[in-house]
Amino acid sequence: MKAILVSTLALIATFTSVFGQEGKQPRILIVTGDESFSGFMIDANQTEFLWRENDRSTLIRRQRLASCTVYFIHPPEFIEALDLYKSRNYKDAAEKFKQCAADYDKFKEVPANPATLASFYELECYRHLEDLETLMGLVEKYDPQTLLHENQKLQYEIYQVFWDAVRTKSWERLDAICDDPKWRDRKMPGSLRAQLCYVQGLAREGIGKPVKALNSYNGAFVADFSASEEITRKSALNCLRIILAHEDVKTAMELYPTEDYSDESNGAELIKEATALLKLWDKVLGSGEKVPAKYQVFLKYPPKKK
Repeated sequence: MKAILVSTLALIATFTSVFGQEGKQPRILIVTGDESFSGFMIDANQTEFLWRENDRSTLIRRQRLASCTVYFIHPPEFIEALDLYKSRNYKDAAEKFKQCAADYDKFKEVPANPATLASFYELECYRHLEDLETLMGLVEKYDPQTLLHENQKLQYEIYQVFWDAVRTKSWERLDAICDDPKWRDRKMPGSLRAQLCYVQGLAREGIGKPVKALNSYNGAFVADFSASEEITRKSALNCLRIILAHEDVKTAMELYPTEDYSDESNGAELIKEATALLKLWDKVLGSGEKVPAKYQVFLKYPPKKK
């Protein structure tokens, strides 16, 4: 090995007394300048780590974190949990991520380590499930400092600010925070912006402003239609519920058989919007699932003027 790497020969029993007990060893890629080395990390603290070239080698090497960049190869447990997550089996995925985080906990001081990343996805599982009590309990214990991606750190901040306000039903405060330029004008990925639009829709419903809530839910569609499927599905259903309960819509439905009905009325326009959502649901949002039958009523009131 090059002089950059400081090597030591030792038995595992020797170094575990300093760094902790040996357990699962994540595969890593170590990059130092123009060179790279692959191996297995054995243990780590805030300043250095121990590693070896293969999982049976007795040649143990000590490397300072400041002297290199470490890339972790996703362990099999993480990949299994991620597959469940991608298939939207969030409950089982959360348990797998939790176990993965426990298995690699002793590496949590190293940036982008498997434990911190697994715990982040565990948080995401409970956000998708909207189990906010569990989510916020885990958020209180979570340290995002070793996450590499700024968007993941921003997601953690959104848990603390926005989803906790949803948990406590602090609707007035949540609506005001969403309108704060600090958040309203902040650049962020569409998936995060969709969350803010969605929770503001909840807030506006909570303070009795359903029409403004429609605008917020529609904002969730615009922000990130393709990636935030749960958000857009929930936003669509909330829009349909609001429209169905709207007094102008009820009036339009009552007047539909009469000459007093107008395609240009507010109620008729809302019915058109609901009908468009139903078509969107069938084509994309529903993923094969039928929209609740009560919303099919909108199809009975097509525009009279073609």
